[in-house]
Amino acid sequence: MSNKKPTITLPSMLSFERKLETSDGLMFAGNWEDIGKDNTVKEVKRINGKEIESTEHIWNHISIGDPRKNRGTKSMYSIMDKDIEKVEPNVAEGDDANLPMDKDTLKVSFSLRLVGSLGAPFACNKPDFADAIQAKVKEFKASDEIDDLAFRYAYNIANGRFLWRNRVGAEEVEIQITIHGEETPLTFNAYDFSLKDFEKNKENEKLATLTAAIKKGLVGDEENNFAFMNVDAFVKLGNGQHVFPSQEMNMGEKKKKLFHLGGCAAMHNVKIGNAIRTVDTWYGTQMMIKAEGKRKTETVDVDIRLPIAAEPYGSVTQHGRAYRPSGNDFYTLMKSWLNEVDIEADQRKYVVANLIRGGVFGGDSEA
Repeated sequence: MSNKKPTITLPSMLSFERKLETSDGLMFAGNWEDIGKDNTVKEVKRINGKEIESTEHIWNHISIGDPRKNRGTKSMYSIMDKDIEKVEPNVAEGDDANLPMDKDTLKVSFSLRLVGSLGAPFACNKPDFADAIQAKVKEFKASDEIDDLAFRYAYNIANGRFLWRNRVGAEEVEIQITIHGEETPLTFNAYDFSLKDFEKNKENEKLATLTAAIKKGLVGDEENNFAFMNVDAFVKLGNGQHVFPSQEMNMGEKKKKLFHLGGCAAMHNVKIGNAIRTVDTWYGTQMMIKAEGKRKTETVDVDIRLPIAAEPYGSVTQHGRAYRPSGNDFYTLMKSWLNEVDIEADQRKYVVANLIRGGVFGGDSEA
Protein backbone atom coordinates (compact mmCIF):
# COMPACT_ATOMS: atom_id res chain seq x y z
CA MET A 1 0.00 0.00 0.00
CA SER A 2 1.34 3.41 -0.96
CA ASN A 3 2.00 5.94 1.83
CA LYS A 4 1.92 8.83 -0.62
CA LYS A 5 -0.40 11.57 0.51
CA PRO A 6 -3.28 12.41 -1.82
CA THR A 7 -2.83 15.58 -3.83
CA ILE A 8 -4.64 18.57 -2.37
CA THR A 9 -6.66 20.28 -5.09
CA LEU A 10 -8.45 23.60 -5.30
CA PRO A 11 -12.02 23.54 -3.96
CA SER A 12 -14.85 24.51 -6.28
CA MET A 13 -16.12 26.78 -3.50
CA LEU A 14 -13.43 28.84 -1.77
CA SER A 15 -13.35 32.35 -0.35
CA PHE A 16 -11.40 34.31 2.24
CA GLU A 17 -12.42 37.44 4.11
CA ARG A 18 -10.40 40.61 3.63
CA LYS A 19 -8.09 41.18 6.60
CA LEU A 20 -7.19 44.85 5.99
CA GLU A 21 -10.51 46.62 6.44
CA THR A 22 -10.23 50.31 5.60
CA SER A 23 -12.99 52.88 5.83
CA ASP A 24 -13.66 55.40 3.09
CA GLY A 25 -11.39 58.42 3.32
CA LEU A 26 -13.03 61.79 3.98
CA MET A 27 -11.38 64.92 2.55
CA PHE A 28 -11.08 68.20 4.45
CA ALA A 29 -9.52 71.61 3.77
CA GLY A 30 -7.40 73.69 6.14
CA ASN A 31 -4.02 75.35 6.45
CA TRP A 32 -0.67 73.73 7.15
CA GLU A 33 -0.01 75.81 10.27
CA ASP A 34 -3.26 74.51 11.82
CA ILE A 35 -2.08 70.89 11.99
CA GLY A 36 -2.29 69.70 15.57
CA LYS A 37 -4.71 72.35 16.72
CA ASP A 38 -8.09 71.53 18.22
CA ASN A 39 -10.50 71.36 15.30
CA THR A 40 -13.29 73.18 17.14
CA VAL A 41 -12.81 76.88 17.83
CA LYS A 42 -15.33 78.74 19.98
CA GLU A 43 -15.69 82.48 19.75
CA VAL A 44 -17.84 84.90 21.73
CA LYS A 45 -19.21 87.76 19.66
CA ARG A 46 -21.23 90.76 20.88
CA ILE A 47 -24.24 91.39 18.64
CA ASN A 48 -26.78 94.11 19.51
CA GLY A 49 -25.37 94.25 23.02
CA LYS A 50 -25.66 90.48 23.56
CA GLU A 51 -22.81 88.00 23.81
CA ILE A 52 -23.35 85.13 21.38
CA GLU A 53 -21.11 82.07 21.32
CA SER A 54 -20.30 80.63 17.91
CA THR A 55 -18.41 77.50 16.94
CA GLU A 56 -16.17 77.18 13.92
CA HIS A 57 -14.09 74.33 12.57
CA ILE A 58 -10.51 74.63 11.39
CA TRP A 59 -10.85 71.63 9.04
CA ASN A 60 -13.99 71.71 6.91
CA HIS A 61 -15.47 69.23 4.46
CA ILE A 62 -14.48 69.65 0.83
CA SER A 63 -17.60 69.74 -1.31
CA ILE A 64 -17.98 68.41 -4.82
CA GLY A 65 -18.48 71.52 -6.93
CA ASP A 66 -21.16 72.00 -9.54
CA PRO A 67 -20.34 70.15 -12.77
CA ARG A 68 -18.14 72.21 -15.08
CA LYS A 69 -18.66 72.35 -18.81
CA ASN A 70 -15.52 73.12 -20.75
CA ARG A 71 -14.89 73.59 -24.44
CA GLY A 72 -12.40 70.98 -25.52
CA THR A 73 -10.75 69.85 -28.73
CA LYS A 74 -11.19 66.48 -30.41
CA SER A 75 -7.93 64.73 -29.82
CA MET A 76 -8.65 61.00 -30.11
CA TYR A 77 -6.41 59.06 -32.48
CA SER A 78 -9.38 57.87 -34.53
CA ILE A 79 -10.50 61.37 -35.54
CA MET A 80 -10.42 61.68 -39.35
CA ASP A 81 -8.70 64.54 -41.14
CA LYS A 82 -12.02 65.99 -42.26
CA ASP A 83 -13.12 66.36 -38.61
CA ILE A 84 -9.93 67.88 -37.16
CA GLU A 85 -10.83 71.51 -37.93
CA LYS A 86 -14.54 71.35 -37.15
CA VAL A 87 -15.60 74.37 -35.16
CA GLU A 88 -18.25 72.75 -32.98
CA PRO A 89 -16.78 72.16 -29.51
CA ASN A 90 -16.15 68.85 -27.83
CA VAL A 91 -17.94 69.54 -24.55
CA ALA A 92 -16.13 68.12 -21.52
CA GLU A 93 -18.38 67.93 -18.46
CA GLY A 94 -17.69 66.61 -15.01
CA ASP A 95 -17.59 67.09 -11.25
CA ASP A 96 -14.74 69.03 -9.71
CA ALA A 97 -13.20 69.40 -6.25
CA ASN A 98 -10.80 72.05 -4.97
CA LEU A 99 -9.37 73.56 -1.84
CA PRO A 100 -10.89 76.96 -1.06
CA MET A 101 -8.78 79.91 -2.16
CA ASP A 102 -7.82 80.69 1.45
CA LYS A 103 -6.77 77.09 2.29
CA ASP A 104 -3.53 75.40 1.28
CA THR A 105 -3.75 71.91 2.82
CA LEU A 106 -5.77 68.77 2.14
CA LYS A 107 -6.57 66.41 5.01
CA VAL A 108 -7.59 62.81 4.27
CA SER A 109 -8.92 60.76 7.20
CA PHE A 110 -9.77 57.06 7.37
CA SER A 111 -9.65 54.17 9.81
CA LEU A 112 -8.04 50.75 9.48
CA ARG A 113 -9.08 47.56 11.24
CA LEU A 114 -7.02 44.37 11.18
CA VAL A 115 -9.27 41.32 11.09
CA GLY A 116 -7.93 38.13 12.67
CA SER A 117 -8.18 34.41 11.83
CA LEU A 118 -5.80 34.74 8.89
CA GLY A 119 -5.73 31.52 6.86
CA ALA A 120 -9.19 30.29 7.84
CA PRO A 121 -11.42 30.11 4.74
CA PHE A 122 -14.77 31.87 4.97
CA ALA A 123 -16.23 29.24 2.63
CA CYS A 124 -14.62 25.98 1.53
CA ASN A 125 -16.20 22.71 0.39
CA LYS A 126 -13.02 20.60 0.80
CA PRO A 127 -12.07 19.98 4.44
CA ASP A 128 -8.59 18.66 3.51
CA PHE A 129 -7.83 21.95 1.75
CA ALA A 130 -9.11 24.02 4.69
CA ASP A 131 -6.99 22.01 7.14
CA ALA A 132 -3.89 22.27 4.96
CA ILE A 133 -4.07 26.03 4.31
CA GLN A 134 -4.67 26.78 7.99
CA ALA A 135 -1.72 24.62 9.01
CA LYS A 136 0.59 26.34 6.51
CA VAL A 137 -0.52 29.83 7.51
CA LYS A 138 -0.10 28.94 11.19
CA GLU A 139 3.54 28.07 10.45
CA PHE A 140 3.88 31.29 8.46
CA LYS A 141 2.52 33.42 11.32
CA ALA A 142 5.00 31.82 13.73
CA SER A 143 7.95 32.70 11.45
CA ASP A 144 9.57 36.06 10.73
CA GLU A 145 8.02 36.06 7.24
CA ILE A 146 4.84 37.65 8.64
CA ASP A 147 7.03 40.53 9.88
CA ASP A 148 8.02 41.47 6.34
CA LEU A 149 4.39 41.59 5.19
CA ALA A 150 3.32 43.68 8.19
CA PHE A 151 6.31 45.97 7.57
CA ARG A 152 5.31 46.56 3.96
CA TYR A 153 1.73 47.42 4.90
CA ALA A 154 3.05 49.85 7.53
CA TYR A 155 5.46 51.36 5.01
CA ASN A 156 2.64 52.07 2.55
CA ILE A 157 0.79 53.97 5.25
CA ALA A 158 3.86 55.94 6.32
CA ASN A 159 4.72 56.97 2.73
CA GLY A 160 1.16 58.08 1.95
CA ARG A 161 0.78 55.81 -1.07
CA PHE A 162 -2.97 55.74 -0.39
CA LEU A 163 -3.18 59.43 -1.38
CA TRP A 164 -2.56 58.47 -5.01
CA ARG A 165 -2.62 61.58 -7.22
CA ASN A 166 -3.13 63.86 -4.23
CA ARG A 167 0.47 63.12 -3.18
CA VAL A 168 2.06 64.16 -6.48
CA GLY A 169 3.88 67.49 -6.40
CA ALA A 170 2.89 68.34 -2.83
CA GLU A 171 5.19 70.69 -0.95
CA GLU A 172 4.89 68.67 2.26
CA VAL A 173 3.07 65.48 3.30
CA GLU A 174 2.60 64.48 6.93
CA ILE A 175 0.98 61.22 8.04
CA GLN A 176 -0.41 60.76 11.56
CA ILE A 177 -1.52 57.34 12.84
CA THR A 178 -3.30 56.93 16.15
CA ILE A 179 -3.26 53.31 17.27
CA HIS A 180 -6.20 52.17 19.41
CA GLY A 181 -5.29 52.53 23.07
CA GLU A 182 -2.48 55.02 22.44
CA GLU A 183 -2.90 58.75 23.04
CA THR A 184 0.09 60.04 21.07
CA PRO A 185 -0.07 59.57 17.30
CA LEU A 186 2.85 58.29 15.26
CA THR A 187 3.91 61.07 12.90
CA PHE A 188 5.75 60.52 9.61
CA ASN A 189 7.10 62.75 6.87
CA ALA A 190 5.87 60.78 3.85
CA TYR A 191 8.85 61.90 1.77
CA ASP A 192 11.17 60.06 4.17
CA PHE A 193 9.87 56.84 2.62
CA SER A 194 9.98 55.64 -0.98
CA LEU A 195 7.18 54.66 -3.35
CA LYS A 196 9.59 52.60 -5.48
CA ASP A 197 10.83 50.11 -2.89
CA PHE A 198 10.84 49.43 0.85
CA GLU A 199 14.45 50.25 1.67
CA LYS A 200 14.57 53.99 2.37
CA ASN A 201 14.49 54.71 6.13
CA LYS A 202 13.44 51.12 6.85
CA GLU A 203 15.01 51.22 10.34
CA ASN A 204 12.71 54.06 11.50
CA GLU A 205 11.62 53.36 15.10
CA LYS A 206 8.07 54.66 14.67
CA LEU A 207 7.72 52.48 11.58
CA ALA A 208 8.70 49.48 13.73
CA THR A 209 5.95 50.43 16.20
CA LEU A 210 3.36 50.63 13.43
CA THR A 211 4.57 47.31 12.00
CA ALA A 212 4.13 45.63 15.40
CA ALA A 213 0.56 46.93 15.67
CA ILE A 214 -0.33 45.59 12.23
CA LYS A 215 1.32 42.24 12.92
CA LYS A 216 -0.63 41.96 16.18
CA GLY A 217 -3.87 42.17 14.24
CA LEU A 218 -2.80 39.75 11.53
CA VAL A 219 -1.58 36.96 13.83
CA GLY A 220 -4.51 37.16 16.26
CA ASP A 221 -7.99 35.76 16.04
CA GLU A 222 -11.25 37.66 15.79
CA GLU A 223 -11.69 37.96 19.56
CA ASN A 224 -8.14 38.65 20.73
CA ASN A 225 -5.22 40.90 19.77
CA PHE A 226 -7.59 43.58 18.54
CA ALA A 227 -5.92 46.09 16.20
CA PHE A 228 -7.48 49.34 15.07
CA MET A 229 -6.03 52.70 14.03
CA ASN A 230 -7.04 56.08 12.65
CA VAL A 231 -5.00 57.66 9.88
CA ASP A 232 -4.86 61.38 9.07
CA ALA A 233 -2.82 62.58 6.10
CA PHE A 234 -2.00 66.27 5.62
CA VAL A 235 -0.94 67.37 2.13
CA LYS A 236 0.26 70.92 1.48
CA LEU A 237 -0.85 71.59 -2.10
CA GLY A 238 -1.33 75.36 -2.27
CA ASN A 239 -4.32 77.68 -2.03
CA GLY A 240 -7.26 76.71 -4.22
CA GLN A 241 -5.53 73.68 -5.72
CA HIS A 242 -7.34 70.69 -7.22
CA VAL A 243 -7.89 67.65 -5.03
CA PHE A 244 -8.71 64.20 -6.35
CA PRO A 245 -11.51 62.18 -4.75
CA SER A 246 -12.28 58.75 -6.16
CA GLN A 247 -14.03 58.75 -9.49
CA GLU A 248 -17.20 56.71 -9.80
CA MET A 249 -17.68 54.18 -12.57
CA ASN A 250 -20.09 55.99 -14.87
CA MET A 251 -20.71 53.40 -17.57
CA GLY A 252 -22.09 54.70 -20.85
CA GLU A 253 -21.65 58.37 -19.94
CA LYS A 254 -18.79 60.75 -20.61
CA LYS A 255 -19.53 62.90 -17.59
CA LYS A 256 -17.01 62.55 -14.76
CA LYS A 257 -18.69 61.79 -11.43
CA LEU A 258 -16.73 62.10 -8.18
CA PHE A 259 -17.36 60.08 -5.02
CA HIS A 260 -18.72 61.83 -1.94
CA LEU A 261 -20.28 60.90 1.38
CA GLY A 262 -23.01 63.24 2.57
CA GLY A 263 -21.64 65.95 0.33
CA CYS A 264 -18.05 65.52 1.54
CA ALA A 265 -15.50 64.58 -1.13
CA ALA A 266 -14.08 61.15 -0.37
CA MET A 267 -11.86 58.30 -1.50
CA HIS A 268 -13.18 54.75 -1.88
CA ASN A 269 -12.10 52.29 0.81
CA VAL A 270 -11.10 49.85 -1.95
CA LYS A 271 -8.76 52.42 -3.50
CA ILE A 272 -7.12 53.08 -0.13
CA GLY A 273 -6.85 49.35 0.54
CA ASN A 274 -5.29 48.67 -2.86
CA ALA A 275 -2.53 51.16 -2.08
CA ILE A 276 -1.80 49.65 1.33
CA ARG A 277 -1.51 46.15 -0.15
CA THR A 278 0.87 47.25 -2.90
CA VAL A 279 3.56 44.93 -1.54
CA ASP A 280 4.43 42.52 -4.37
CA THR A 281 7.98 43.00 -5.67
CA TRP A 282 8.48 39.24 -5.94
CA TYR A 283 6.72 38.72 -9.27
CA GLY A 284 9.70 37.55 -11.28
CA THR A 285 10.93 38.44 -14.75
CA GLN A 286 8.02 37.58 -17.05
CA MET A 287 4.77 39.44 -17.68
CA MET A 288 1.81 38.91 -19.98
CA ILE A 289 0.61 41.72 -22.26
CA LYS A 290 -1.80 42.01 -25.15
CA ALA A 291 -0.39 43.47 -28.35
CA GLU A 292 -1.90 43.53 -31.85
CA GLY A 293 -4.84 41.50 -30.62
CA LYS A 294 -2.64 38.69 -29.27
CA ARG A 295 -1.37 37.81 -25.82
CA LYS A 296 2.35 37.45 -25.48
CA THR A 297 5.00 37.19 -22.79
CA GLU A 298 7.63 39.88 -22.32
CA THR A 299 10.57 40.30 -19.97
CA VAL A 300 10.21 42.67 -17.02
CA ASP A 301 12.88 45.37 -16.86
CA VAL A 302 14.36 44.63 -13.43
CA ASP A 303 15.92 48.10 -13.27
CA ILE A 304 12.48 49.74 -13.09
CA ARG A 305 10.69 47.09 -11.07
CA LEU A 306 8.01 48.72 -8.92
CA PRO A 307 5.73 47.28 -6.22
CA ILE A 308 2.30 46.15 -7.40
CA ALA A 309 -0.81 45.24 -5.44
CA ALA A 310 -1.05 41.60 -4.41
CA GLU A 311 -3.35 40.05 -7.04
CA PRO A 312 -3.83 36.40 -8.12
CA TYR A 313 -2.31 37.07 -11.56
CA GLY A 314 -0.40 40.27 -10.75
CA SER A 315 -2.81 42.25 -12.91
CA VAL A 316 -2.25 45.99 -13.33
CA THR A 317 -5.25 46.91 -15.45
CA GLN A 318 -4.30 50.53 -16.11
CA HIS A 319 -1.09 49.30 -17.76
CA GLY A 320 -2.61 46.29 -19.52
CA ARG A 321 -0.14 43.92 -17.89
CA ALA A 322 -0.26 40.77 -15.80
CA TYR A 323 3.01 40.32 -13.93
CA ARG A 324 2.23 36.79 -12.76
CA PRO A 325 1.28 34.67 -15.76
CA SER A 326 0.43 30.99 -15.42
CA GLY A 327 2.98 29.07 -13.36
CA ASN A 328 3.89 32.06 -11.21
CA ASP A 329 0.33 32.89 -10.16
CA PHE A 330 -1.39 32.66 -6.79
CA TYR A 331 -3.21 29.38 -7.51
CA THR A 332 -0.14 27.51 -8.77
CA LEU A 333 2.02 28.67 -5.87
CA MET A 334 -0.65 27.99 -3.25
CA LYS A 335 -1.25 24.42 -4.49
CA SER A 336 2.51 23.79 -4.60
CA TRP A 337 2.90 25.05 -1.04
CA LEU A 338 0.05 22.88 0.25
CA ASN A 339 1.44 19.80 -1.51
CA GLU A 340 4.88 20.19 0.07
CA VAL A 341 6.55 21.45 -3.10
CA ASP A 342 9.26 23.84 -1.99
CA ILE A 343 8.54 27.46 -2.88
CA GLU A 344 10.67 30.45 -1.96
CA ALA A 345 9.94 32.47 1.18
CA ASP A 346 9.02 35.51 -0.90
CA GLN A 347 6.41 33.49 -2.77
CA ARG A 348 4.91 32.31 0.51
CA LYS A 349 4.60 35.98 1.47
CA TYR A 350 2.86 36.61 -1.84
CA VAL A 351 0.40 33.75 -1.27
CA VAL A 352 -0.46 35.00 2.23
CA ALA A 353 -0.77 38.58 0.92
CA ASN A 354 -3.54 37.31 -1.38
CA LEU A 355 -5.27 35.62 1.55
CA ILE A 356 -5.09 38.96 3.37
CA ARG A 357 -6.52 40.61 0.23
CA GLY A 358 -9.45 38.20 0.40
CA GLY A 359 -11.84 37.27 -2.36
CA VAL A 360 -13.53 34.36 -4.11
CA PHE A 361 -10.89 31.88 -5.28
CA GLY A 362 -12.82 28.73 -6.10
CA GLY A 363 -12.22 26.72 -9.24
CA ASP A 364 -12.44 23.23 -10.65
CA SER A 365 -12.23 20.91 -7.65
CA GLU A 366 -10.39 18.31 -9.73
CA ALA A 367 -7.84 20.74 -11.18
